Amino acid sequence: MQKLLLLLVVLVGALLPAQARAQAAPGTDTILRLDGQEIQGRVVTLTPTVLRYLPAAPAAPDTLALPVAEVFLVRYANGTKEVLHPEAAAGGPADLLPGLDAGQRVGLGRRDAAAHYNQHGPYWGTLGTTLYAGPVFGLVPAAIISSIDVKARNFQSPQPALLADADYQRGYQQQANRTKRQRAWAGYGTGAGVWVVLVAVLLTAAASHL
Repeated sequence: MQKLLLLLVVLVGALLPAQARAQAAPGTDTILRLDGQEIQGRVVTLTPTVLRYLPAAPAAPDTLALPVAEVFLVRYANGTKEVLHPEAAAGGPADLLPGLDAGQRVGLGRRDAAAHYNQHGPYWGTLGTTLYAGPVFGLVPAAIISSIDVKARNFQSPQPALLADADYQRGYQQQANRTKRQRAWAGYGTGAGVWVVLVAVLLTAAASHL
């Protein structure tokens, strides 16, 4: 039994995509500037005029400062968010997308979601349940996870203020949902593949002893 468990671990490690293994460092806050730049670090102090933070490694461990006037929001490590410029979210899209009609805004939202939506929970969830329960029972969580819309709090746009635009957000939502479905079924496929290989190995081993 121990040999089978070891084989399962080795197969999982071989099949997991390298991108899915990348995880954000625990305790890291995300600072989103009005120009769309994303900064990783830990917020130390936040005053009405200045935000001070420690940049994430491998940057030098010196406290840096940003004018609050340049910061759109802070996404803290515990999952909470603090919007520092709600007026940018309300009026930003009209200024940031001049001359674009509804279809173009939807298309831009889709492109940004394809490039920046990076939640891998659906992959890990379906992979874990399929490995644990098997391919047949793994179909149920895969179907459920892939059918649920991505929550707005998980949207990651290069220009966060654009998410206040209804057409842009609709396009982002469509592509994010599509990506989520793809990752959910990819996790299921990886887990099912591990089971297929494991069963094949067991059958080969059993045949060799006949």
